[in-house]
Amino acid sequence: MNKIAKTIVTIACTFSAHGVAAAQDDPPFTAWREVAIAKVMAQRSTPRSAQLRGSKGVVEMEVAVDGDGMIKSYHMVQSSGVPILDQEADLILMRVGSFTTTPNRKPVQIVIPVRW
Repeated sequence: MNKIAKTIVTIACTFSAHGVAAAQDDPPFTAWREVAIAKVMAQRSTPRSAQLRGSKGVVEMEVAVDGDGMIKSYHMVQSSGVPILDQEADLILMRVGSFTTTPNRKPVQIVIPVRW
C-alpha cells in the first residue's frame, strides 16, 4: 500500500460506553486497517466501460465494522465523479463481506479510498 493511501485512510474506534475515539497511530488498529484496505483493494476491478473510456477516480467509502470483523454498514463519503466507478466501489464492499476480528473486538469505522 502506498504512503498516500495510508495517510488518506482514517480510523476511529467507537466505544459505545464512553464515546472515545481510538488514536489513529495505535499500532494494532493501524495494522488491522492496512489488512482491511488490502482486502478491499484485492477485490477491486475496473468495469469494462470505465476501461474503454479511460475513467479514473477515487471513491471514499466509510465502513462500519463490528468487533467480529463483519461489515455492518457502509456508504460513500466522496464520489469519484464517475457513476460506474462509484457503483463498483459499492460492489467491492459487498464482495468483501467481512474483515478479520478487530483489535480488542471493538467496533470501528474506517474510510477506505478506492482508486482507479
